[in-house]
Amino acid sequence: MQTKLYEKIELESDEVVITTVRKHWFVITVELMVIILFGLVPVFLFMGVLALPPQSIVSTFVQTGTPLITFCLATWLLMSTLAAVTSWTSYYLDLWILTDRRIIVIDQIGYFNRKVSNFRLERLQDINVSITGLIPTLLNYGIIRAQTASASENNFISYNLPDPRGLQSQIQAAMDARLTTIEKIPDAALE
Repeated sequence: MQTKLYEKIELESDEVVITTVRKHWFVITVELMVIILFGLVPVFLFMGVLALPPQSIVSTFVQTGTPLITFCLATWLLMSTLAAVTSWTSYYLDLWILTDRRIIVIDQIGYFNRKVSNFRLERLQDINVSITGLIPTLLNYGIIRAQTASASENNFISYNLPDPRGLQSQIQAAMDARLTTIEKIPDAALE
């Protein structure tokens, strides 16, 4: 049985999860490709130097210092692997959860620091979508900015979300449904 990442978050009674969203796949793919490229460049350079004729000065130096160079390459590859795992962990644990009552934004900062924010749908005032650039336009990902009715520190910005216009319309529909539900509740029941 596979558990969902957000199962540890307590939802209100009869609160329904509408959708969950992570950053666009293109963002993590580019990050991982860059990390892999930087991780493998020194290895290919070392292999290229080893392919030089044995009479060259560089080749002689490399052959005498091979254990040290191998240690440095292994350390470089280990650090590159750590960077790739960190990038993947951040991508996987950063999550948007849209329910019929609120938006829950989980932001993983490093390995041991997580920020979880809740935004009630009835408190949202404005949702802006921004898609800037050729690749984001073609792949349909962008930035969502939402402004709440309270202090400015509760405003939030999320970058590189897939289908931001579709997510905006889902949030708007959920917000309209929530406001309709709240208006139907008698004032005596709210007290």
